[in-house]
Amino acid sequence: MDATRRSSRAGNGSNRSQIYALQEKGTQSIRFERVSLKYDNGRTVFDDFSMEVEHGQVTCLMGSSGIGKTTLLRMAAGLVKPTAGTIYRENPERMGYVFQEPRLLPAKNVLDNVRWVLNGEKDEEKNRMALELLMEADLSTALHDYPDQLSGGMKQRVAVVRAFVTTPGLLFMDEPFQSLDAATRQDMHRLFLRLWEREKPTVIVVTHDLEEALTLGTRIVVLDGKPAIIKADVSAATTDKHGRTGFSEPIKARLRQINFRNG
Repeated sequence: MDATRRSSRAGNGSNRSQIYALQEKGTQSIRFERVSLKYDNGRTVFDDFSMEVEHGQVTCLMGSSGIGKTTLLRMAAGLVKPTAGTIYRENPERMGYVFQEPRLLPAKNVLDNVRWVLNGEKDEEKNRMALELLMEADLSTALHDYPDQLSGGMKQRVAVVRAFVTTPGLLFMDEPFQSLDAATRQDMHRLFLRLWEREKPTVIVVTHDLEEALTLGTRIVVLDGKPAIIKADVSAATTDKHGRTGFSEPIKARLRQINFRNG
């Protein structure tokens, strides 16, 4: 049963209503049901598009540039309204969003950037929660540094910690590691997995990097076409010695045959 419903008219003059329905916790965290999105210039990004996102999974969205990955992410987060259709979503107490750039507050140091999102907590609890994750991210020596004193990798670590420190039920990540060098990106992957393993929130990650999706994801969805459709949808099925699920070699080979950048 839907917990809450709110509807509004579509922004392009259509007489079809769009409805966001926040649903009680179940096996699904998000469900796109016959969703369409058409821009004022006539371009249709999605038309009658449906997809489900399972609770507690890391779903990686892939596809060529401009296909609609970030748009789908932003619709899931409620930042973009579809022209038509329904988006069902859990009603978690907290949601997080990690952008392509860190978006740290320049006038606050590392510790205060993380503490800033903990509005409802007492000062002592804020410090404990922030310090615990900052130490996990190897940032204990940079607590009082400001963003302009940090490397790109350190800034992004702070951004990821800030997203996880609120213990979000839903986390949205838009190519958060794309600007980092290969070694730093691998460090960020390890950090993400350590933080995700703590509570296992539902995560949607947009990425162009297949190896990143294979490392972080429990599911990979590939978009293609205009308007966008699901070209491939695969889930991790194997388990390694640490108990983590992974993708089979045949699935990896199949995905590596897809050109994600140029469509």
